[in-house]
Parts: sequence; structure tokens; C-alpha cells
Amino acid sequence: MIRRIFAGDLKSSLLRNGVIATLWWIVFYPGFYSDDSFAVVTMARTGQLSSAWSAPWAVFVRVFSLHGRYPGIVTLIFGVVLALSLTVFIYSVMAQKSASVTSSLLSATPLVGAMGVTMWHDIPMTSGFFLVAAFMIRAYKNQAVSKSDIGWLLFPGMFLSTFRLNGIPSIALLAFLYMFMRAPKIAKKLLVVGLIFAALVTLLAGTAINEAKSRNGDMAVGWMQYDLSCYASTAAGAGFIEKAMPGVGNTDSWKSSQACIWFSDAKLTEADTNASKTHLMSTWLQLLKHDPVFVLTTHMKRHEYLVPLPVYGLPRPPFIHSTVEFADQGIAWAFPQVANKARIYIRAWNAGSPLFAYSGLWLLFLFIAWIKTRRQDLLLIVLLATILSAGLFVAAGISDGRYALFTLLAGQGVALGYIVDALLKRRQASHGA
Repeated sequence: MIRRIFAGDLKSSLLRNGVIATLWWIVFYPGFYSDDSFAVVTMARTGQLSSAWSAPWAVFVRVFSLHGRYPGIVTLIFGVVLALSLTVFIYSVMAQKSASVTSSLLSATPLVGAMGVTMWHDIPMTSGFFLVAAFMIRAYKNQAVSKSDIGWLLFPGMFLSTFRLNGIPSIALLAFLYMFMRAPKIAKKLLVVGLIFAALVTLLAGTAINEAKSRNGDMAVGWMQYDLSCYASTAAGAGFIEKAMPGVGNTDSWKSSQACIWFSDAKLTEADTNASKTHLMSTWLQLLKHDPVFVLTTHMKRHEYLVPLPVYGLPRPPFIHSTVEFADQGIAWAFPQVANKARIYIRAWNAGSPLFAYSGLWLLFLFIAWIKTRRQDLLLIVLLATILSAGLFVAAGISDGRYALFTLLAGQGVALGYIVDALLKRRQASHGA
């Protein structure tokens, strides 16, 4: 059994990395919980489900946490799923021996282990990206599609990608670009079927949403409000609101220098906020036309971690959460002494966030790797990472390393794979000599 666990084939690696993910979960049981995490747990407990974080995510947590009583079940599921989906993805882009070592080393890092047991919908979405990308890569390399690829990669991947609002749009755009590659027609057709399946999952889950007023629309355009509030806080922005959106607040009520990089603290009344919704997009477009350089630089500063070159210095975005944020909520570590000591490992990764959380740098690395090799599997990874980063650069209200987890893991996985491959070749050469 021990020899089997440490074998290099895919099944053995799935078993080994699943065990590693489970150990992470045991040490930090029932996982890590931020404000967002408690929000979804509260929904699960009360049954007042909102689609603000995506309807499938809300429904899944409610069902598999047994109405919020056992949220640790969900963190176990997604911690293991992240490790397994990453393993399959790594095996699709590198040789077996390198994939075996690389996938296990990554699973042992906080980037997989700690992220995986955090109650965030970014985790299953990232897992979905890995599975769908693996399906596309395998179909291209094999010029065929197997039943197992359909049942274990495509449809589970599409399902998990619905757990965050930008998941399926990102996959849809990647699928569109995939149509121009020399992949089997059946794979292209199945991608369309998979997207239809994801749409049906979203619609079906939406029927369980009972929140009177969904925040989906507000979240989708919140970044526009942030841009306007940021501009109002500058000398050049004085009077812009009055001209572009007369009768809906003024410069003083809209201005927020904090909105330039983080959550807005503008002093808008509820009436002004509601009235602005019908004018927000047109007003933002006026701002874009009036001062495009301001809009571009604001987004570059807000999302430094997405920009490939450190124009404003090395970024330090929020990264790996390693606490149960609120006490007295019925959620606490089962082994607090062990967990607190183990957190030192996670803190080391957070201290290295200018490297480990710098997704723009890893996107640049992936792009250079593709340019040098012209490998189509790397091209697919670059395309998905670019689509993800571009969407975040435009529409994310704040920066957070977890948003670009796919890019971080894909980039660091490929880089680690090169190192492992070189070491294995050196070892083989020395033994041969």
C-alpha cells in the first residue's frame, strides 16, 4: 500500500495528493473562514439564499453543510477537489515523473493546502478551470475524447466553474478561441454542450434563491462607482459628478480616495445610491472619454498584482487567509494549539506574497514559456490566465490573490515542473554515468 501511494502514475498521485489535502483539513478543521465565508454559512443556516456569490455556490454550501451545521464538510470536499483537479491538470502538461513530484510538492504548499480549506467560492471555480483546461489539452494532444474525459473532466469542471460569477464567461471565451485550434470537432461540440449544461445548472440553482433583492447587478458595476468616487476625490474630479450625473449627490458625497485601491467610503445616501444605478454606466463612459489615462492608471494601481511589470513596485495583495475571523459563531478550530503552530508555514507564504501572489508576473512567465516552446497546451493556459486577469483588471472592485488562483498555480506549477524535470534528468545522467 505504501509503495502504491508513492508510485508515479496518475492514480497513485491522486491518492497521495488527496491524502495531503485531507491532512491539511484535519490540522485546521473545520478550515479557514473570512467575512465572505461567514456570509455563505449564514445563508446556509437561515435558508435566505442570495445569488450575489453565484446561486450554485449558495445552494451547494447549504446542501452539503447540512444547512450550515457542518461547514467543515464543504471545506473537506473542496480542499480535496482542488488538489485532485490540479493533479490531473499537471499530468496533462508534463511527463509522468515530473508531474508526480510537482503535483505533490504543490499540494503540500499553502497555495493549495491552505487555500483549499478556506470557505471561498474561488476554490471550486479554480478547480473547474483546471478540469476544463485539462479536457481541452488532452483532446488536443490525443486528437480524441474519451468517456472518462467527458465524465470526470468536462462536466464536473463546467459545474464547478459556475461557483463564481466570472467563471463561465471566462470558460466561454476560452472555448470560443479553442474553436480555432486544431482540436477534434467532437471536443468543440462537447464544449458547447458543457456550456449549455453550466447555464442550466445556474438557472436551476437560481430557482432556490429567495433573497428579495439580489446584489448581482450591484456587484457587476460596483467598480464603476469606485472609479467615480476615486475621481471625485482628485482635484481634476471636482464638479464632474454635478455635470455628468446632476441631482444624484455631489463631489463631496461621492469622493473617496480609499475607493482608488480598496472599498469605497463615499458618503452617499441610500436614495443617491439607488438613483445612480440607472446612470452609472453612462457616467463612467463619460469619465473614460474625459480622462482615459486616469481610468487606466487607477486600475493599474488598484490591481498591481495583475500587471506583469512592477510599475508601482512589488504588489502585496491580500493572499492566504489563515484564521477563523469571527468568534462565537459556532465555528472554531478543533485543534487550536496545533493549528496556531502550523500557521507559521502559511505566514511564510504570505510574507512571500510579492512573489507567490504576483499573478501578473506568473502570467508573463507562462507567456514567455509559450513563446520559447510554441506548445499549444501552454497557449491554452496563457489564454485562460489572460482572460481571467483581464476580467479582474476591469471589473474587480478590490485586489485579492485568490481571485487569480488559477494563474498562480498554473504558473508556479509549470515553473516547478521545469525545475523537477531538470533535476530528474541530472539524476538520470549521473546514475547512467
